[in-house]
This record gives sequence, structure tokens and C-alpha cells, in this order.
Amino acid sequence: MRRQRPLSNRDFLLLWSGEALSEVGSQTSTVAYPLLVLALTGSPVKAGVVGLAKWLPLAIFSLPAGVLADRFDRKRLMIGCDVIRMMGAASIVVALVLGHPAYAQVVGVAFLDGGLFITSYICERGALRHVVPPEQLQDAVATNEARSFAAGIVGPSLGGLLFSVTRALPFAADTVSFLCSTAAIAGTRSRFQTAAEAQARPWRQMRAEVAEGFTWLRGQPFYRTTALLFAAGNPIFTGLYLLAILLARHHHASTAMIGVMLTIIGVCGLLGAVIAGPLRRRAGARGLIVGEPWLALGVVLLMLIAHNPLLIGVLVGATEFVTPATNAVVAGSRIAAAPDHLQGRVQAVATTMSMSLAWLGPLSVGYLFEHGGPATTILAVAVWTLGLALCATAAPSIRHPPTLVQKRAGS
Repeated sequence: MRRQRPLSNRDFLLLWSGEALSEVGSQTSTVAYPLLVLALTGSPVKAGVVGLAKWLPLAIFSLPAGVLADRFDRKRLMIGCDVIRMMGAASIVVALVLGHPAYAQVVGVAFLDGGLFITSYICERGALRHVVPPEQLQDAVATNEARSFAAGIVGPSLGGLLFSVTRALPFAADTVSFLCSTAAIAGTRSRFQTAAEAQARPWRQMRAEVAEGFTWLRGQPFYRTTALLFAAGNPIFTGLYLLAILLARHHHASTAMIGVMLTIIGVCGLLGAVIAGPLRRRAGARGLIVGEPWLALGVVLLMLIAHNPLLIGVLVGATEFVTPATNAVVAGSRIAAAPDHLQGRVQAVATTMSMSLAWLGPLSVGYLFEHGGPATTILAVAVWTLGLALCATAAPSIRHPPTLVQKRAGS
């Protein structure tokens, strides 16, 4: 039987394109969130709190989302998440048209959006093995990474442009994107899990079900270690975006120029996704996992002397260049290795561990920038990055990473 490339698969294409539209809209509003808060309050700390509200749900809701993804129909869950996120974005539009939204409303919508995003994300990861064959999972993950970075190119520049026209437009674009994503997911024909998986079970079993995901991950040293390293690294990457915006504003960059800066970051990530296959084959899993924090350390230190927003964009973009290959290696092999009935919970546990500190990045950067200034903030991020690089270099369990499983685990 002839093998299909992931993008020649109708359902993968629909799933990919629907999520691409959703991510473009989300990126459009993501750059608008701090700009809106800064315009309303003038406070970097409050802008950081909105970042906290966006990222904290990834740590709080990942485990319940994993159980939901294994208990119920993943396709319906994804559609429901998009509908509610659409309503949240629309509420910001209505508030801006009528006057201006309360700060609490902006924080609340960002928090809701983060919680529903992680639910949809976990459902999609579990669905991948039902849409593409196991040997193509790393390629499918890399293609999804390309989607995310392509959205990172279009979304921020579009968000900056739309915000400069009127504050409501980025959130209106986000609303429309969720509507399109809902239609695309509904148009897929494949089931996103086996019939036996989507069975409701007593809620009293939830704790035991979550424990199964932890048990599996605990018995896999490579995946356990990478989840911990990602946990320590994600505050750096989530904080760098806000740091880039604050530095650009500190050096009097316009809103449109900030959009261009974020577009440059997205272009670098997209280029990394395009060559993720050759890069991961040449560098290897350990080379990528160890090299990424050392590269980030150099970038952070160079931000001490970077005053031009375009240069800041290039620097932060360099950190994103290897991210798609690293994620493809780790997530692709983990999806192939985990049993089908544990997909949601394994992904949820890995995501919970990986994203458990992501909220710390924007909150710390916002606080340090307001109270200590740019140099203090950059040096604090550099110290954290150095510690991560040393831990990754010394970790014994990533010296011999697993090979890609060629058959469905548990089948």
C-alpha cells in the first residue's frame, strides 16, 4: 500500500488548516493583549499578569484535559473549545465597541482562552495517530510546528497593524478564526480515537486515571527528563516575548514596528520548522536538547546591547530556530510510544510538567522590568538560562534517546 505524506491526507489537511486559522487569530490577539493593557493602564506589571493568565491554565488544566481527552469524543471537545474561545474573543470586541473593557475582563478572557487551548491541544495530539501512520508522526508534529510559526509570522504583524487601526480589530479577527476552525474540524471524517476509548467512566476514577499517565511517564527516563528540562526552559521562552516587546517600547518603537519584530521571530521559527527533518537527523536528539539552552544564553546576553527592534527580533528568532526540531523529536516519538488509551493522559502529564512554570516568565519579566530596568531583567533571565544549559548538558538520560516506534504501541 502506498504511503501518503501527512499533508496529502484529507483529514490531516483539514485538521491542520483549521488549527492554522485558529492560531493566526490567536497570535493576532496575543500581541494585542499586552498592547491593550499597556494602552489602558500603562503598567508592564499588569501586562505581565495578562501573560500569567494566559499561561497559568496550561499548568492547572492539563491533567483534567488529558482525562477528558481519553474519556470523551476528542473531536467534539475541540469544537466545543473553539466555540467558547470564539465567544470570549467576541466579548472583548463588544466591550471595546461600547467603550473599553475592564482590566479584569481582559485577564479573565485570557485565562479562559489558555484553559481551552490546552484542552484542544491535548485532543489534537492524541488524534494525530488516528490521522497519520506512526512512522510519519515526527513529520506531522514538525508540520504542526511549521503551522505555529507560520501563524507567528502572520499573526503579530497583522495584530499590530489592526490594533493601530482600532483596538477591536485584532480580537474580531480572532473571533472569525475560531469560527473557521470549528467548521474545518467538523468537516473531518476520521474518528480521533478508537471507539473503546470514548467511554465515560465514573468521575471517582479520575485520580487513578491521571496516575496511569504519571506511571507511564515515570517509567520512561528520556521523556521524564525532557519534560523537566522543558519545564525549566519554558519561562525563558514565554518571558522573552514580553521582554522583546518591553525592550522595543523602551527604545520608542512603534506598534507597527513591534509587529514586524514579532514577525521576524515567527519567520525564524518557520525556517526552523521547514528544515526540522534534516536538522534533527544531523544534530540528533541530544544535540538539539543540549544546544537549545546554550543558544538561548548567548541570545539573552546579546540583548544587553540590542536597541533596534529588528535586531531584537532576529535574536529572539534565533532561539526559536531549533525549537521545531526539538519538539518534533520529543513529541513525535512520545506519541508513537505511548499506548493509544493513554494518549490524552500521557500528553497531559508531559504538558503539565513542561508548562508548569511557563506562567513565571512573563510575570517575572514584567515585574523585574518595571522595578529593576532592562539590564537587571536580562541578567536575571541569563542566570536562569545558564542553569538550564548546565542541567541539560549533565543529564544522563538523554545521552541515548529512544528511536521512533514503527508500530502502534499497545496495538
